[in-house]
Amino acid sequence: MANFQWNTDIYVGLFLIFCTMAILLFPPKFGNRYYGITTEWTVKNETIWAFGHKLFAVSILLIGLICLTIGSFKLHEAIPSFAMVFIIFVLWNISKFFIHMILANKFPNA
Repeated sequence: MANFQWNTDIYVGLFLIFCTMAILLFPPKFGNRYYGITTEWTVKNETIWAFGHKLFAVSILLIGLICLTIGSFKLHEAIPSFAMVFIIFVLWNISKFFIHMILANKFPNA
């Protein structure tokens, strides 16, 4: 059990990378509210939906790689568990903000 606790950051990073592959290999259908990213921009039409999900997959991949890096360099000893959860939460929301801004700039009339 102690081994699982020490490697949690690595497992979270691998899980997020797996989620990236799932989104890229099995993209959600347009209008689906349960699987994928749903913002006010992605539900407008199918082009924005597909582009938004590709951007979201890249952002999840980056967050997963950050978690994997923290876990593999044993930085989790310096970062408490609650701080790691907070880091993931902040990175997730920042990525959603940047995706929204990119979609707003790329599709201004949608």
